[in-house]
Amino acid sequence: MATFHTLPLAARDAAPDSLTPARHRLRQTIAAVDRTRRDTEAAAEQLHRLTDVVSAHDQLHAQLHELMSRDQAARGEWIAGGRIGRDPGDAADTRALNNKILGMQDELAAAKATLPAKEKIHRDAVSRLQATQAERGAAIAEVAVELCADLASELTGHLNTALTVEAEIRSVLAAISERTSRGEGMGTTAERIAAIIRKARGEAGVPRDDESGRRLLDALCNDPGAKLT
Repeated sequence: MATFHTLPLAARDAAPDSLTPARHRLRQTIAAVDRTRRDTEAAAEQLHRLTDVVSAHDQLHAQLHELMSRDQAARGEWIAGGRIGRDPGDAADTRALNNKILGMQDELAAAKATLPAKEKIHRDAVSRLQATQAERGAAIAEVAVELCADLASELTGHLNTALTVEAEIRSVLAAISERTSRGEGMGTTAERIAAIIRKARGEAGVPRDDESGRRLLDALCNDPGAKLT
């Protein structure tokens, strides 16, 4: 079963002229994908910092709503009970959380103001990444075609070798058939040789191998020198 082999590091770092034009183009697209991926990750990181501020505020605000509902219920019970003791509707944890939220307002406003521009930067970066990935996919396809063309040349040679052997056997079969037709006592020899050919053809075959091709294409995503052998 075929397996793929990537070129050693020295080969991967070789001058672009050592690669075929298709593999050189693939090398360029791999570098472009790497650049745009880094840009996308950097844009996503900045975007996440801003959205984290907004999310933190929303979470704290939800907690404050729960505390205020709790305090309101406690105050209602206090009123219903004749206002005995201190008003429980102004709990310390509610005041502390509210003060924390108020202290976030300047940062929250800045994050919300900056967010639309950063979202656009991230969207644009994602679009560029998708475009470069598509270009890399097209370059991988060209390398695959190039590689298969080389393999097809080998296939033709191997098929010709096999057909040459079969032609030799059929030559014997033809000679036997001629002598049999002349009554030279060959008996069922021609049928036996024909059966041998059918048996040989029936026994020929190799297991289907889809994984080698998949591994090759995966390797070509990062290594323009990856090969299938």
